[in-house]
Amino acid sequence: MEFYREMGEADVETIGGVLKRWWLRAELYRDPEGDRIHAAVQAGTAPGTSASAVLRRFGAV
Repeated sequence: MEFYREMGEADVETIGGVLKRWWLRAELYRDPEGDRIHAAVQAGTAPGTSASAVLRRFGAV
């Protein structure tokens, strides 16, 4: 029901972001490794660089 609420409250400028966010959430839930990946991200042990670190590196934050 939350999906429908957010879609109903979104305006023309934000509806694409709402839809993309829900689509990504659905893809993560469908991924058989989703729980492991989520736990690694929360623990700070996931491979790669966080978005905030990349933004800091480029001086955006």
